[in-house]
Amino acid sequence: MNNIELSASAKAATDTRRSLGEGGWVWVPFEVDKQFDGYRIDRFLAQRLQSYSRNEVQKILEDARVVKEGRPARASSKVRTGDKIQIAYLRCPEPPLAEDAALPVLYEDEDLLVVNKPAGLLSHPTDKIVSNTVLGVLRYSRKDIKKLHLLHRLDRETSGVLTLAKNPQAARLWTSAMEAHQMQKEYLAIVQGRLSKSEGVIDWPIGREGGDIKVRQWVNVPGAVPAVTYYRVTQQRSYKTPSPLEGEGWDGGTKTPPANPPPQSSPARGEEVYSVVSAFPKTGRLHQIRVHFAALGHPLLGDLLYNGQGKLYLKMIHEGLTEQDRLSLGCSRLALHAVSLTFSHPLTGRKLTVEAPVPDELAALIQPAREF
Repeated sequence: MNNIELSASAKAATDTRRSLGEGGWVWVPFEVDKQFDGYRIDRFLAQRLQSYSRNEVQKILEDARVVKEGRPARASSKVRTGDKIQIAYLRCPEPPLAEDAALPVLYEDEDLLVVNKPAGLLSHPTDKIVSNTVLGVLRYSRKDIKKLHLLHRLDRETSGVLTLAKNPQAARLWTSAMEAHQMQKEYLAIVQGRLSKSEGVIDWPIGREGGDIKVRQWVNVPGAVPAVTYYRVTQQRSYKTPSPLEGEGWDGGTKTPPANPPPQSSPARGEEVYSVVSAFPKTGRLHQIRVHFAALGHPLLGDLLYNGQGKLYLKMIHEGLTEQDRLSLGCSRLALHAVSLTFSHPLTGRKLTVEAPVPDELAALIQPAREF
């Protein structure tokens, strides 16, 4: 592409951004992960925008609402690891942020900001939610920081350590270290049932499952990519439930989990065993820990999406949940918390471990419950 073409392309991108920046449009950023390197952009977007059909993705591209590295993107253009993609969405009405909205800071210096993300808050903007996200809250509460780069993501329902960069150099070096697997993440997960092994490795590729719930992932499906999770059981306890739970008891040993893991009996009528687990994901797939333990036959407590084929997730969307529904899952929220992140500082090289305290609602499941 010559300089004249580059200038015309850059002008077109600027014109696109200017026209869509008016009338309530908002630009939502995406960064291309290594697993999508070489994909056509329409295929990449179909994977990332999982509530959209392929035809809807094509329409977004045709309307010039996608910009790749500052230029309007064509459906056939390829994406590369680290590419910055931006998509324009019509802004939806949102509840205003509280006047004192802020996030607890776990670590901060001139290059990095590490916060403790609460459960229920999105990490990054979407087509429907912009302000009520980690980036939105920080834009509001930390006006002293010119721009923040989200360095990794946590599911909306997951709490804990989340890292952002204050400048492009720190973001670039962090991404390189992450791709080289030079960081260690530790999660607290509370799962149904008693795992037969005190520690192990779950090595099943993960991909989009398909079906009625577009965001749901599963193992060993077409297009799945490698995913590895190490785990160590730290406690086994019980809780009372008003109804039996599904899917506990099978603990692997093969590359393919059974469709319906055989149930095991509970220690007493009206009680269910659960295991407290330290999980160490070596890859960063969407819903990785949740999918791996569900496929193992031990879904996480409070997980609407991966308990009972997602029936309660669909009920939440269409009808809303009762207190009985939530009690049946053993926890009022997803029992997953990013406890710690160990890494070398991207600019100084200093080794750091940042920890997030366990939220009260999960700590209550760990400390007072009866052991087995």
